[in-house]
Amino acid sequence: MRAIFIVFEHPFSIDFCWQSTDKLDCPSTEIAMLLFDQGSLTSLLKARCKHFRVKLLSEKWLAASSGHNKVFDNQSHRVLCREVLLYCDEVATVYAQSWITEAAYRDEVGELGETPLGEVLFSDDSWGRSELEVCNFNGQNTPISCFTLENAQASQSFYARRRTFTKSQSQIMVCEVFLLGEKDATKCT
Repeated sequence: MRAIFIVFEHPFSIDFCWQSTDKLDCPSTEIAMLLFDQGSLTSLLKARCKHFRVKLLSEKWLAASSGHNKVFDNQSHRVLCREVLLYCDEVATVYAQSWITEAAYRDEVGELGETPLGEVLFSDDSWGRSELEVCNFNGQNTPISCFTLENAQASQSFYARRRTFTKSQSQIMVCEVFLLGEKDATKCT
């Protein structure tokens, strides 16, 4: 059997309709527990499985857009986009995309590799955290849909959350898309 690899342009768009946590109806208790939790998603996932790992999909420096500068307080010229899959017991559970300012990369989180970003951010209480924003979106015809079960409905609905972390001049926006119950996603990278 030959492995098939589908390569997508990175980063995937996370231009979703973000809203405050009190405005989103979440049908599943399991998803709600993860989506609305205020702590470290890494710690929460590690507690739910026997084997946790991070797979680095992409890391690249990009010119900061006006959208980035709306999220970040400072005027960044470049931001690092880091995309990873979080696995629980060899099942891709979360697609995470982080936007890291140059100051944050230089002073706080440079060269993470497959180290969970959440371990770094939540082990240091000096990181300020914005309010969580959440969304529900249809993954049909998006790169995210390749992570779903092969037999899943074409109109797979996904939930995501994001927040910004700030420490002095360092800022990081983390977006996490929940892929609960999805197949091994290695052929999508």
